[in-house]
This record gives sequence, C-alpha cells and structure tokens, in this order.
Amino acid sequence: MTGMSVKIRNAGIFDLPLLMEWRMRVLEEVFSDYENVDWDVIRSQNIEYYKKHLKSETHMPCFAYDENGSVIGCDGICYQTEMPSPDNLTGTCGYLMNIYTVPEVRGNGVGKKIIEYLIADAKIRKTGKIYLESSDVAKALYESIGFQSMRDYYKL
Repeated sequence: MTGMSVKIRNAGIFDLPLLMEWRMRVLEEVFSDYENVDWDVIRSQNIEYYKKHLKSETHMPCFAYDENGSVIGCDGICYQTEMPSPDNLTGTCGYLMNIYTVPEVRGNGVGKKIIEYLIADAKIRKTGKIYLESSDVAKALYESIGFQSMRDYYKL
C-alpha cells in the first residue's frame, strides 16, 4: 500500500460529530489502560473545547481520506502564544495532537502526510515552535520529518 492516494482536508465546526467520533476513538485507544474514566465527561469537555477553539482558530484539525473517501486518519494542531525569544521570535507555538491512522494503513505514509499538512499550516501562521508527544513506535517517523527530542522537558 505504500504510495497510497491520500487527500487531507481541514475540519471545522460543521464536522463536530466526525471530530468527536475520532477524538473519542483516539482517546479510548491511547487511554485504554486507565481505570474509572468518565467518558461522558471527557466527551462533553471535548465538545466545549472544539466549539471554543475552532471559533478562535486556535485549533486546526484535519482528516485524511483514502481514494474511496473513507477517513483513514486525523490530527490537529493547537496554537498558543508564548513570550518571544531568540528561538521563537513570533512567540507562536503549535502543539500537534491526535496524530492517528487506522491500524490497517499504518506504515504507509499517511501519518507523515497529515503531519506535513499541519506543518505547512503552521508555517503560514509563522509558528516558531512545533511540539508533540510521541509513543516509542512513532519516534522514527517524527525524526524523519525533522523533529528532535527535547532535553530537560518536564510535565506536572
């Protein structure tokens, strides 16, 4: 399947049902080992997030479609502003999240096409830094695109 035909398009508020379907799919896979998750609350909070951030254009999601028009992947980039610095003169940051492809097409470049699509959007917005979190399995993909591991990064 390498070199498969993939179309990518932005998603908007009109896509809210599809966005939620895929967001929940991703969360349920990534957090499958978490106990006592109130998925109804998670769903409700994500609906509110999308309504707010799609309107303000501080989140830009997209979907990947195969040649038959079926959704085969998704991703989104959250935009925020930090104080400008020598390594980010504009102060604009993008955080890539929800990078997901359906299992049957993984390893065929779909995720890479989605990420490159969002990086292009970030460049148009003069985004100085783009971040993401990675599973071990995806690190080689991100490194092939040019992402570098961040030393001294902590989370609380």
